[in-house]
Amino acid sequence: MSSAYARWWEGRIEWDKISALSRNIARTIWLHVPEEKPASGPPDTEAKQHAITLLHAFAVALKHHLRGQRDWDSLGELKGLLTHLPHYHMASGADCTNHPIQITLHLAAYLEHVRTTRTLDTQVFTHLLLYMDSLTACISACERLLRTPIPLGYNIAISRIVWIFVLVLPSQLYDTLGWMSVGVTMLTAYVLFALSEVGLEIENPWGEGPNNLDLDRYCLLIAFDLADITMQPRREYERWIHEPRHPVYDPSALIGMGRAAFAPLGDSTETVDSLV
Repeated sequence: MSSAYARWWEGRIEWDKISALSRNIARTIWLHVPEEKPASGPPDTEAKQHAITLLHAFAVALKHHLRGQRDWDSLGELKGLLTHLPHYHMASGADCTNHPIQITLHLAAYLEHVRTTRTLDTQVFTHLLLYMDSLTACISACERLLRTPIPLGYNIAISRIVWIFVLVLPSQLYDTLGWMSVGVTMLTAYVLFALSEVGLEIENPWGEGPNNLDLDRYCLLIAFDLADITMQPRREYERWIHEPRHPVYDPSALIGMGRAAFAPLGDSTETVDSLV
């Protein structure tokens, strides 16, 4: 049970890493990649949006990959996210067995294009490559949980130990509890076998059952986060820098003010004293 839950929790941690990396890559691309008017191809803002959409497509592709759904004709949700890659199906979609890896290659190609055609800061590019390396490492970690189940011998040994314990328990309880030992044994057996069944249920956290990780919701949350990041153009996020300055918060101004510092504006000291 504890080993199965550890696998389930590790799967949740890996998906949390994917969510954080998707946000970091999207934020870095949206704000730190310079925008220029290309001589050909889509505008820079549109190209950025397409690249960030690939992050959502990556999460969806990984979800299907971990569930064993690799047939291109059955991946309607993923197809809808890759409409801006018209040659994906012809190049890799039909025979591809690992769509998440293919999507990271397309993302890496975008980053290399930006590096060679834009004046991109070296540290920004380095950070993006590190994020991509971590994203690829998440694929390997998730596949490890999928392809390395708990050994069969371990499950058999635990099952036999439980059976022996349940069969021997009545003889140990009879002198003290009498016929009540039958009910106690049945209750104990129910609890132990239930825990064993739960362990088998959550051993693979990538399924579609009620006890597996809700990958559909996680993918949707990533889509919401990416949409929030690209909600406004880059210059809109910079506007506050050029607006008239407001009074700057100065923590030193609160020194010596005591409880009055926490009173609402316009309240008297008597009001503060009445609240304390």
